[in-house]
Amino acid sequence: MRQRVAEREYPFGKSQPLGNVTVSIGISTLGKYIETGDKIIAAADRALYTAKSQGKNRIEFYADNL
Repeated sequence: MRQRVAEREYPFGKSQPLGNVTVSIGISTLGKYIETGDKIIAAADRALYTAKSQGKNRIEFYADNL
């Protein structure tokens, strides 16, 4: 999905910060401390903002490894 969006040309895409339309995606998993819907969404949101802060147009995973 991320790659297809980045490869497609959109009207006014060149005016975007990276010169085309892109998406960043945050993904989370269930775990010992991430066991509810609210916690899964919060963890995915943290992963999304990590992706954005590290250059955009990327996918970041948040895994509860504890």
